Amino acid sequence: YQCRYNQDLLRITPVPIADFAYDTSASPNNAAGTHSNAGLSIERTGLHVVLSATSLSPACFTLREWCIIAIRNAVEGNAANAETVRRLEGNEVMGDTPELQRMGVKVEMDKKGNVHVKRRDS
Repeated sequence: YQCRYNQDLLRITPVPIADFAYDTSASPNNAAGTHSNAGLSIERTGLHVVLSATSLSPACFTLREWCIIAIRNAVEGNAANAETVRRLEGNEVMGDTPELQRMGVKVEMDKKGNVHVKRRDS
């Protein structure tokens, strides 16, 4: 906790990307489509991995909670990590889960990446 060296390691340690863009262009040499990572300039680090793990809440609730604590510890007193998190953009909301349905709310994200929680229409 508050170890500058470990905080910086989360931000600077690269993590390989396992998923590739799928090229479906039809050509004689590519009739079935091939995997291609050409043109991808995504750089992921340990900080991205911890942030991504927060979306695993249906599988492991405590993992999400510990990841939130880890994120707090990574950005507290570390301006570079805080700026990395601040620059990230939301991709999509988690979806319409049974828990949200029972609570009578829905979650939406606008084009700017702002998340809104709204009362579900009956």
